[in-house]
Amino acid sequence: MELAQIRYFIAAAQFQNLSKAARVLNITQPALSKSISKLEDELDVTLFDRSGKSIALNEYGEKFLEYAINSIKELDDAVASVKNRISSPALYIGMYTHSDRFMRCLGEFSKANPDVSFRLEHLEIAPYDIDTNEFDMLLYPQSQMFRKYKGDLIYSDPYVMAVNKSNPLAQRNSVCISDAADQKIVFLKHSNKLFDLPYHLCVSLDIHLSDSIFTNSNEFQRWMVANNIGVCFVPRGGADAYAADSDIRLIPVDEEGLRQSVMIGFKRDKHLSAIGKKFAAFVCEYFEI
Repeated sequence: MELAQIRYFIAAAQFQNLSKAARVLNITQPALSKSISKLEDELDVTLFDRSGKSIALNEYGEKFLEYAINSIKELDDAVASVKNRISSPALYIGMYTHSDRFMRCLGEFSKANPDVSFRLEHLEIAPYDIDTNEFDMLLYPQSQMFRKYKGDLIYSDPYVMAVNKSNPLAQRNSVCISDAADQKIVFLKHSNKLFDLPYHLCVSLDIHLSDSIFTNSNEFQRWMVANNIGVCFVPRGGADAYAADSDIRLIPVDEEGLRQSVMIGFKRDKHLSAIGKKFAAFVCEYFEI
């Protein structure tokens, strides 16, 4: 089985027409048909139901397509990873929390070091299940969940409540957590056991949460508030997209304990690459650690 056969099969499956797929692949239709027939012979199954030049995946083809796409993606990722390591230094950053402040820091570092590439991964796996050695750096909230991590506090931000401009609360200059008791609250839930701080505070205050909405996406959370589906709490340092939305108003929350403290942790110095050490020094200077 050759790599070209897999790519040809994927193209044929996407277009469901041998002539169109052959044109895109820049090969002749007979060559494409021969490649697919050879693949089917090797697998000892037919992958398509045929009707002239039109084709449609059968149940075997649909299953094989799923594996084929995943395999090609993994191979392409591996090639890109190797090329990046050869051609330019790279930083692998794991993020348990969204932070506009940190992204601005990253932007400044990128401008000063345009040859450096980045891989950012939003993490949902439980903190105690992750291999911290996989990452050059981890960004995470300060909480008991992350007590095993050895990092530094980069900033602490108050939360604000994001509400639709038509919500009666939008007329207020400040709110308390209890003001959300009669609202549908949209909480961020990163995994089965990892919720944002506002959820835990609402639970401790016995605020009715049966109508709560959960999402693992800041963008989905913002969209639901903008469409008046619910309200949410968002740290000031991660509220740029919410503030820019004309349908949303941000209101200060009059609760001193409702703050997001953001931590940053690097690999041990002896394991950090040269560019990792440079970035660590830049972050420390940027946030005055």
